[in-house]
Amino acid sequence: MATFAQCQFLRIFDSVGVTWQRWQNYYVHRSITFQDAAWQFQQFDASGLIAGQTGDEGGVTINMPAFPLVVDALNVAMAQGQLFEVLAYQFIPTGNETSPPASQELIARFTGEIVNASATLTTMQVELGSSLSPVGAQIPPRTLTTRLIGKGCRL
Repeated sequence: MATFAQCQFLRIFDSVGVTWQRWQNYYVHRSITFQDAAWQFQQFDASGLIAGQTGDEGGVTINMPAFPLVVDALNVAMAQGQLFEVLAYQFIPTGNETSPPASQELIARFTGEIVNASATLTTMQVELGSSLSPVGAQIPPRTLTTRLIGKGCRL
């Protein structure tokens, strides 16, 4: 039975699509090229990606060390409402990987924004969730009027 390894990628970007940070957590102290871009090593753990449930509006929690780079990036992300994309890939390690293998398989993807954050002297924890309200009409929010839907049904 094969043993699998998992690499997570975290991309912080704005609503225009400009990427501010690209981090990966598997290739220690190494910058790698993935999806035609450079990804820096940064310790982090994204939990809640794979729960075996669908459609539960669940979020993802990311734990990171409180390094100045991380603190600054997360403060800017909160202030500007930047988005986070978390990707999790699975592969069979050979023991001498220096870049993501072509055979790796995407097992989870999540996109959201910071909905809650907390910090200690050594760690930062951010909760990512959907910016859309789980209740009500969406994109764009509308009030249903007779002008939009005609005369409503009467029982």
